[in-house]
Amino acid sequence: MRPFWLLAIFCLLCPPAMAEDAPFGLRWGATFDELKVRGVSGELQQDDGKLLTYQVRKLPKAPNETDVARLNIDRQFGLQRIVWVSKTLSEDPSGQKGLELYQATKQKLSEEYGTPRSADEEMAGSQTHGQSSFYQCLAEDGCGVFVTVWRTPDIDARLRLIGTAAGKGWLEIVFLGPDWDDVATKLEKKKPH
Repeated sequence: MRPFWLLAIFCLLCPPAMAEDAPFGLRWGATFDELKVRGVSGELQQDDGKLLTYQVRKLPKAPNETDVARLNIDRQFGLQRIVWVSKTLSEDPSGQKGLELYQATKQKLSEEYGTPRSADEEMAGSQTHGQSSFYQCLAEDGCGVFVTVWRTPDIDARLRLIGTAAGKGWLEIVFLGPDWDDVATKLEKKKPH
């Protein structure tokens, strides 16, 4: 009988390691408490009764360019959406630093997830906007866009370079978990018609 009790106590004290199947050393389906064990720290920003949104500044495996991330944790399905945001890109009126970061990130994600499903990369408004208003053009509808999408059985990700009218921008990556479609369906049903 004694070995059984020792095994039971060991299992309680040493839970199995969580698989790292989500970006940044996270795990799809995890609760925020489970993520805190991995080194995540942040604050609850919104709770609509079903979906919790946390803003975090510390992720276990975050790149140096990280400013903040928003984690959407469904009460039923756990972590199902990660929105990573880079530090603000400024003092870059032509967008060169932003484009270099976008291309480097795209290359890294392509090495990890394969060929992108789609990429929309153009500056259609370049005739009306000079070299000094790159981010302002990205902020306007129909002026410029840099978005790449990956969809595989294991990942759904979207990389986007975002601009503001103030001449600043940032990089954003949205990762969706394996049960995000179920979460989105629940949220859609909750909306008043």
